[in-house]
Amino acid sequence: MQGGNKLIAKNTLIIYVKLIINAILGLFTSRFIFKGLGAEDFGLYSVVGSIVVMMAFINTVMISTTYRFIAYEMGKGDTPAINRVFNISLTIHICLAFIIIFITETLGVFYVNNYLKIDPSKLSDALFVLRFSVIATVFNIISIPFQGMITALEKFSVRSAIEVIDSVFKFLIAFALIYYVGNRLRFYSLLIALIALVGPLLYFGYCKYYHKSLIKWNFQKDKFKYKEMISFSGWILFGAAASVGQKNGSALIINHFFGTFLNAAYGIASTVNSVISAFSGSLAQSAIPQITKSFSKGNRKRSEKLTAYISKYTALIMLIISVPILLETEFLITLWLGEVPEHTIIFCKLIIINALIQAMGAGLPAFVQATGKIKWFQIILSTTSLASLPIAWYLFKIGLPPYSIIITFIFTAIINLVVRQVLLNKIVAFDSFFFIKTSYFRVLLVIISVLPLFYLINFFEEGITRFILMFMVSIAYLIASIYLIGLDKDERNKIKSVVLNFKI
Repeated sequence: MQGGNKLIAKNTLIIYVKLIINAILGLFTSRFIFKGLGAEDFGLYSVVGSIVVMMAFINTVMISTTYRFIAYEMGKGDTPAINRVFNISLTIHICLAFIIIFITETLGVFYVNNYLKIDPSKLSDALFVLRFSVIATVFNIISIPFQGMITALEKFSVRSAIEVIDSVFKFLIAFALIYYVGNRLRFYSLLIALIALVGPLLYFGYCKYYHKSLIKWNFQKDKFKYKEMISFSGWILFGAAASVGQKNGSALIINHFFGTFLNAAYGIASTVNSVISAFSGSLAQSAIPQITKSFSKGNRKRSEKLTAYISKYTALIMLIISVPILLETEFLITLWLGEVPEHTIIFCKLIIINALIQAMGAGLPAFVQATGKIKWFQIILSTTSLASLPIAWYLFKIGLPPYSIIITFIFTAIINLVVRQVLLNKIVAFDSFFFIKTSYFRVLLVIISVLPLFYLINFFEEGITRFILMFMVSIAYLIASIYLIGLDKDERNKIKSVVLNFKI
């Protein structure tokens, strides 16, 4: 157990290093893209790209399915079964790639031609973006079994290195975009599609060189395993469809009511949210294989304990990252972009709050997937999430402002926190009391304790001096609050022990 916890800590550190590098590159990349494309083309790329992303949620679904089944077999120490699962996954993904191409060339093209609100002169550009976006998506889909294998093996250093390489290439493309003379939207879409081939080749090369026996091709005829994996992925797909549908469906709704300029503001807010959520979610990401392997070994108690503590730590990390940003959102966004589209600030603040609420249950999906009993979780939670879209449509119809859609997301996220605990307790006999006491209760106390900071900031004039002061004060305040309120006695004693035994 102790070795597993150390591996989680090591992998979390690796992911954080990757995220810091990617965040720095990503912030400059987004700025260069916005500057190079301009608000209208940036909004166009965001909304057209979101159509492909709505289909590419299969990436998330299948990588979860792949590493869940591989990690489960690893927990039992069954090497032939690992290879069997990998080959079944690869076969399924090749089929999915063709399905994605078909859907894009039919429904995707139909939507762009008939429903997308853009300047008619931009129609051919929109179709160009759509087709090259799907090429990038197909490359990623075929690489998913290899990514799943690396994740199940807990080789996060390999995945992190490949993702950093991908970010470097995207940064270079964005930088070149500023100086390119010609159709920048097409130039950017073409190069992004080409770069999408690099990652899959590196994933394949690593697995082929270091784990050849695990990925050796052997067509499988195990109908039961195909059915089991497809059924499992089908329910995960339903959940991913709700999540991505909520995010990208909202982009389409915003486009319908307000046009591409508001899509630019929403796209910027989504970028900020992605960076912050990636930082806070790295702990949960590194713990998923351990939760699954412990469950498959019959050590359910450790799986439940990991789930509760991972959820708490994820939310607390999210607080440390998000509170300074929430305090100085306008200053930071202006510093980052220079020219800030209307409604960007309020979009950013509300999306961050929504992400914080979701972080409070970050470890729960891994536990549910480990049990295999995911049907009713996916049906009920996904339906609740998707309900926010027709509600938002109605709110826009009666004239409420654009940010109303994020408020609906926040309400559904809170509802899902409650519903998830009820389902866990009823379906898999989860120790909800321990989880609520460990995660929800502690995190809520810390949130309440930091609210005075949002009153204190009003006593200072906006600018770099206030930003530096509030950043230092908020971080120090949060660390103290987390130590005194967010952690229990045993956790504080462990920290004291580490500090006292630390030698330079």
